[in-house]
Amino acid sequence: MTWPGPVAAGSLPGIRPASHALKDNRVVRDRLHPRSNRDREDYSFLNAVGAVWPADLKISAVGYGASTGFLIDRCHVLTNMHVVYADDVVVNPPTGQAVAFAVGQTEARGDRGAVRGLKFALRGVVVAHGDAIILDHIVHNPESDWALIRLAANADESIAPMTIGSVDAAQLPKNLRLSIAGFPADLRELRGDGFNFKDLWGSDGRLVGVIWASTSGAVVESTVQATRGSSGSPLYGDFGGQKHLVIGMHQSICGNGIDVSESAPNRQVLFTPGTLAGIRAAQALTPCR
Repeated sequence: MTWPGPVAAGSLPGIRPASHALKDNRVVRDRLHPRSNRDREDYSFLNAVGAVWPADLKISAVGYGASTGFLIDRCHVLTNMHVVYADDVVVNPPTGQAVAFAVGQTEARGDRGAVRGLKFALRGVVVAHGDAIILDHIVHNPESDWALIRLAANADESIAPMTIGSVDAAQLPKNLRLSIAGFPADLRELRGDGFNFKDLWGSDGRLVGVIWASTSGAVVESTVQATRGSSGSPLYGDFGGQKHLVIGMHQSICGNGIDVSESAPNRQVLFTPGTLAGIRAAQALTPCR
């Protein structure tokens, strides 16, 4: 089965789309100061979410070309395959693709840090990916649109990795609340000659349904709001008493990504047992030091 892949939001980085039929409900998730959040909640569990981009991009282009990724242990980052393989046509690409990852919210409002609002910048390479095919920047087999990055050095111990897992279909009823958090390009703050990554943006939505492409791969359709740059954002929820379990990651948008509904949902990769088996096997083959 084939679905259309990522769709551009139709806006330039740092500029909000002119109008939306629905209200844009995305909000900043301050990972350091709960009192700064609208709901006063502690979002420190999102410390592991960072910006990721192909390392051959010039640093000045990071603000334009970066998407989202997140730590799943001390040295491995998950993101979408289409984030790190940016050619027009991508079919079974070799591993070893150089990637950069920046993580850790800075304390000050300014640009202090390794990358404009983020504390630590780390180099890495892609060590495994799904079997998605990209043609003219359209992702086929989106249920396989994942890539695992092995960092050259472990992330700082102050940043706890996120917990990924697979849940039974019975735990995914329609209208289940789900959330993502990432760095949408249209909400990056322009500072000087570049864009700031201090603000992590979250969106809460509802499950529309799960579409199985095979017995081992599936995507989630939901009403979480997202735009270009949100690719690779962790999709998380509370399951069986386990809070903030990451069950997938954002993959693509419908239309502008904001006017989402049951009939026009956005899409996320679902971490099925088969998907997780491939990810965990690659982790075991490239262990952290």
